[in-house]
Amino acid sequence: MKLRVSWRAAPVAAVFVGMALFIGSLSFAGAARAACPGDAGEPLPGRQEKDALAGLEARLEAMAQECGARAGYLAYRGAVLNALDRPGEAALLLEQALLFDPRRVGAQIDYAESLAALGDAASAVALLRDALGRPDAPQGLRPRLQAQLDAIAASSRLDALGALPGLRILAAEGWQGAGTLTMKLGRDNNLNSAPARDQLTLTLPGGDAVFLLAERFRPRGGSATLAEAGGQLVRLLEGGAALQLHGEARLRDSPVASDTDYRQVQLGAAWSRPLDGGAVSLAAGATRLRYGGAELYRAERLSASREWRLRDCRPNLGFDAEWRSFPTAPELRGRFLGLSATVACGSGTNRWLLVARDGHDAAAPGRAGGDQAQTDLRLVWTRPLLQGRLRADLSWYQQRDAGSYSPLLEGGSSRRLSRTGASVEYAYSITPGWSLVASYEGSAQRSNLGLFDISGRALYFGLRWESQPQNRP
Repeated sequence: MKLRVSWRAAPVAAVFVGMALFIGSLSFAGAARAACPGDAGEPLPGRQEKDALAGLEARLEAMAQECGARAGYLAYRGAVLNALDRPGEAALLLEQALLFDPRRVGAQIDYAESLAALGDAASAVALLRDALGRPDAPQGLRPRLQAQLDAIAASSRLDALGALPGLRILAAEGWQGAGTLTMKLGRDNNLNSAPARDQLTLTLPGGDAVFLLAERFRPRGGSATLAEAGGQLVRLLEGGAALQLHGEARLRDSPVASDTDYRQVQLGAAWSRPLDGGAVSLAAGATRLRYGGAELYRAERLSASREWRLRDCRPNLGFDAEWRSFPTAPELRGRFLGLSATVACGSGTNRWLLVARDGHDAAAPGRAGGDQAQTDLRLVWTRPLLQGRLRADLSWYQQRDAGSYSPLLEGGSSRRLSRTGASVEYAYSITPGWSLVASYEGSAQRSNLGLFDISGRALYFGLRWESQPQNRP
């Protein structure tokens, strides 16, 4: 038997078939939507649960093709990447989530967090203030918004005070601290900072005479271990002011030249408060250097400065005073007074800092060369690179003595010298808080008095521990 369908019934059948297909497609789409996480308020593992977060990210990544156009999925995955300390990837996804759905306040907060971690504090603050001012922002999120703003403000204040590289603010209330410890092994070709020349020319009444330098006054190279530690405490005060205490220590030990071992310690405190779109700061510090078992150098300093804010840069003008002494050679002591200018741009691990200082060092009676005019420049640049951080530190220093250094050197000429230095360091993150470190340091000093021509190079490799935030907002 054959089934016949008249041409009049065909449109009715087509309508039923179309409706069935349409309803089926809606059901399939609904199932697909239900399979995409992010809209059901799924909780995130804690930031310390790195394995759970990594597993969740792997599952989310596998769903990118089917869920990549969903705002909830993008926001949820962005939050996971933030928790995994991958702010670059998180920022891209969170930006897309907000393009699809600008009403997502939580995604806006997470986006601000990723931008702050990437060094764009200005954009992060603008996003958070916008979210805080929105009438639809849930009351439960407002404490988190304010905590984020306070934490970014604390980091900005810390940058303004010249925070040690690699240190991080932990929270915004009370005293908070952070620190680093680095152990390195390497080789230095001039452990004793000896003159580059192996002979010395003296101006004597009968004419110039050339003498060979004793072996112990010539450059000695060899292996060395280097330990570096740094720490700071920060407290936010009323009215947006900040108080910072910081310290840094550097110890070198060489098995081939123990008389060149040294310990250098720097301690300091700084207070600053906002003022007319910028800040004013007062700082004090001290330096101690022991070399070859004896205290070689001491310095105490005071400074005052005024900072302005221009977009993501902070120009700064200041006044510096420093008292310098040499316990083993008291006649070398002096008092330095000078002006400084600083420009700092960016923040965190993506920033550069330019410092210029010019001043006058008043000599103690009897110091060779008398008073000195001193000028120095320094450029420090840090940026993220691959799975780590690259840091370059370039410096230039010039000194001009007012009087004759010695009648035996170049006929009693006044000394002029210039010194350039460069250090490059790369820290490669292997686990949260731990990095492999490689660094190069080089310096070259030139003078019209050959005795002061000095150069050196050092290459080190090691391991660094850096404290991690315990309660990030």
